[in-house]
Amino acid sequence: MWRYSGMTRPSIRRSEPDGCVLDSRLPGSGIIASSVHSIWRPTAYHYNIALDAVGRDNKSAIDELILLHRDMRSHSIREDTITFNTLLNGCRRLGAWAYFREVEAQMRKRDRWGITRMDVTSWATLIQGYRECKDWEAVDRCVAEATSSCREWYKSQSEDGAERGIKPSTELWSAIVSIYAVRDMVSQAVASRRIMQGFDLSMNAYTFAPIFAALHRMRRSLVRQKKDAWQAIELALDEYEEMRKSNVTPNATILTNLALTIGLNNTFADTSCAQGGQDERVLSRLRDVDSTVARELEAMLSRSHDPHTYAVLLNLGGRSGAVDDVRAVWSSLINEMKFSWTVAKQPLLNSLTFSAYMNALISCKRYNEATTAFYAHVTPMSTSSTQLGRPGIDTPILIGADQSVYNASLQAFARADRHRMCVHILRRMVNSGIQPSALSVRNSMLPPDIDAQKDKPARYTRRWSLPLMIARNMWSVIIESRQREWARNPSGLTGHLFGEQLPVIVNDVAAQLIRTAAYARNVEFGEQIFDALNKEAAFFGMTSQGHHDSATTSNRFPEDLQCAPNVRTYTSMITLYCNIADLTGVNRIWTQMVNDGIEPTLHTYTSLVAAMHKVALRKRWKRSREHAEQSDRSTPAWDPVDGSGESPIPDESRVYESSKDGSVQYVWSLTAQDATIRSVEDRAVGSDVEDSTAQQSDDNVELGLDIPLSTLLLRYHSLRIQDAASSVHKDQEPQASLIDKSVAQDIERVMRVCRAVELKGLKPDARFHAALADFFETCGDNKSAELVRQHMESSS
Repeated sequence: MWRYSGMTRPSIRRSEPDGCVLDSRLPGSGIIASSVHSIWRPTAYHYNIALDAVGRDNKSAIDELILLHRDMRSHSIREDTITFNTLLNGCRRLGAWAYFREVEAQMRKRDRWGITRMDVTSWATLIQGYRECKDWEAVDRCVAEATSSCREWYKSQSEDGAERGIKPSTELWSAIVSIYAVRDMVSQAVASRRIMQGFDLSMNAYTFAPIFAALHRMRRSLVRQKKDAWQAIELALDEYEEMRKSNVTPNATILTNLALTIGLNNTFADTSCAQGGQDERVLSRLRDVDSTVARELEAMLSRSHDPHTYAVLLNLGGRSGAVDDVRAVWSSLINEMKFSWTVAKQPLLNSLTFSAYMNALISCKRYNEATTAFYAHVTPMSTSSTQLGRPGIDTPILIGADQSVYNASLQAFARADRHRMCVHILRRMVNSGIQPSALSVRNSMLPPDIDAQKDKPARYTRRWSLPLMIARNMWSVIIESRQREWARNPSGLTGHLFGEQLPVIVNDVAAQLIRTAAYARNVEFGEQIFDALNKEAAFFGMTSQGHHDSATTSNRFPEDLQCAPNVRTYTSMITLYCNIADLTGVNRIWTQMVNDGIEPTLHTYTSLVAAMHKVALRKRWKRSREHAEQSDRSTPAWDPVDGSGESPIPDESRVYESSKDGSVQYVWSLTAQDATIRSVEDRAVGSDVEDSTAQQSDDNVELGLDIPLSTLLLRYHSLRIQDAASSVHKDQEPQASLIDKSVAQDIERVMRVCRAVELKGLKPDARFHAALADFFETCGDNKSAELVRQHMESSS
């Protein structure tokens, strides 16, 4: 820092008293103190170098920078523009934002006084500094002032007067473009880039890279909101043409974001163009850019060792379904890792590239290849002695797999019908400290893709359901991980404050697990899932969908991450109790659903009808059994209950009862559940048939009709006719007229259901035709039943 002048003599290698030998190459080793006759004072130039050295050193402290600045002032050395810029950069690197603002105030004061002038570097440093400390108000203020100064300079050049403002530069305006792009202000970023063209500034890849990154985020946001993404695609095409006109060579970042924005080989982009009314010229323009970007990405593999480039090419191959291209790209990556001596900045085999490879294979329905890759690169088998002796050509192993890799592996194993392995992967995630997400659970419960498994027979003829044992094992892993999170916040009121947590036990996951419990008739397992769903909702502050206080909390999460019980979850719970004919549980869940303000749908009423149907069948079966026992004892079937008014069977299963008018209800008479079923049927089909025995609903709004509910109604009426016919004793002729009337009502209702199916344009399936054929056989019309079966076989 000091500059000496004086006579020097050749350095002599001499020993010091402590035995050290002075090195002649050290600074000042050849200076004799007695020869120094003058000392030059340091200038701002020397202090600028010292300030820059302190600011660039990560081990430095802000106190050193401040002391050096004060020492500069104590020697009455005036700061210049470079001094202030160096101080700002040093404070920015060291994170001293308080002193950063103090230096800015001093610089602005001296600029107003005309002592020092704020140049382009000053404004760029201020913008970058406030961007890093996320003071967006200060960023907007600096951007506005810098833009105004550049316009003043441009006007002064056209007026041939005194130069005012600052001369714009590529670095300043590239920073302004980046500021707008990082805040997803795409229109402002594009406008700033066009202003650069107006100033005749040269643009580079760093100017366009943030714009394409912002366009990629814009397109992804539009797709998530299920909106037309053509706006982002068109802007990307325009910016790509401007980049070509400016002779800017795109780098890997630009090509990656461009490929993800315009959606190479993606049908969504072509569909959006067609729906937007774009002409063929625009479509051809999009295809030309597609091919150009794809070629440049492939050529870049030979000169750039960037994992993002490989990930993009793997994604493109997966979207187009070209499994050969996917294999070629992955083979190039593995060979480069094995035999290339070039040191890449980032490891080529990371979670990004491996998850892209597995997702590409899944898109091409190569599930076995994806599972084999997972075994080879994530969970390798035991290594042989030969491979241990050749570590250079071993199969590369992925170190530190993240959640994206596990999500892809769960999807691959589930689609390959290996759900037991999904349980082990979930357990490994939890043991590795990775919290399974809702997507992880969804992927583990996906149904197998039988079309892709050509070596296996199509053994899933009905709706596929997860086996109960596997479902219970999965649930144990999930609930164990969630209980750890719930323990951190027992109150369940501020769970959303724990960082960026997202719900895991959501409605669709809970509904699928409850359906599995319903198929197995395991009520305890289903109730555990429903209770855990309510705990998850309370943890995130969503007690119920009808609760006013939770409305704002629910809006924080998208629809697929809502954990407050909805109509789908309640329908699954009704199905759970329906399969065991538990009317108490059905009534409790139905009341809770109505109290939460959730409107039942057609599927909910279908589950309710199924529950009522099973209970009514049990009642009629118990009546028939009691009727047979009393017939054996020569007891008239139409005798009322004994004088005590009590029956040996509970009230819900009495064989016969006396009505209000004193008449007798026989074993085939309507129960309360039959009346509820007919009430739902009237709302679904329409009450065009007069029936005095059916309860009229207060709600006149029709539910609508579908094939599953129609099939269920056909089965219900067939069994009622069968029960009425089988309950008649051969010696009891007086009851024939009553039986005929009941049978006629059920037949008329079946015909009404068939007419409604035809009028609504529904397409009956095999189950509907089978139920209709069974109905005709129950009525004794075997010819019509055979015709229905022949029609079913011909249509299939």
